[in-house]
Amino acid sequence: MKKTTKRRRAGSSKPAARSATARPAVKKAAKGPPAKTPAKRRIPHYRQTTDFTCGPSSVLMSMRAIDPKAPFDRASELQLWREATSVFSGPSGGHGGCSPVALALALSRRGYKAEVHINHRDVFLGERTRSAERKEVMRVLQEKDLAEAARQGIPIHYEMASQAELEARFRQGMIPIVLVSTYYIHGDHVAHWVVVTGFDKENVYVNDPWVALDKGKTPKDMTDFPVPRGAFERMTCYGKQRERACVLVGR
Repeated sequence: MKKTTKRRRAGSSKPAARSATARPAVKKAAKGPPAKTPAKRRIPHYRQTTDFTCGPSSVLMSMRAIDPKAPFDRASELQLWREATSVFSGPSGGHGGCSPVALALALSRRGYKAEVHINHRDVFLGERTRSAERKEVMRVLQEKDLAEAARQGIPIHYEMASQAELEARFRQGMIPIVLVSTYYIHGDHVAHWVVVTGFDKENVYVNDPWVALDKGKTPKDMTDFPVPRGAFERMTCYGKQRERACVLVGR
């Protein structure tokens, strides 16, 4: 984000003499509402080490931002993936991905506050597989996760939070992990999790755990990556079913 600099007031190098009875000048109040301070938070970047662990990597970033002693290593990344996998990641199967409820449960087990927003009640990313049998597996796991979330008191909201709501919750200390399509950042249509690190008037900033090393990218390139607000609105809508989801993480 750009830094603003204060202009020095023009004037003579020597102040004019003031009489003993002179009253100090009173500054006039600025007209209109005060400028909004950009919301920003330093969230350490973690590069996912596999094609399928964007969710766990995003969880690691959110935990480390809240607790500097939280784990930040590959073993923890893979353990989180093993706990939270409930989605077949492609038409032919492959390694699974993580649902918002499963990620929230993993956070809750580690003592973090988690809250889920999702814009439908169907099987999450159910269109990612063409197999009725695999979709049924996803449905069973989702129902089990929802039941556990209810027992643990994890809020599940069946509507997506707006940008204004995400920013308000961010200012209150919650960190959003948001489902996106990778088209805007990487040029392909893949379901992906990223961490929101800040807001200003023009952009939403994210830490993207996917670092395209083969294209010369570095973790620094994907830290506080600026996404114009209009583009953020479009990219947080995945697939033909226009699915939206996020997990809010706090203490």
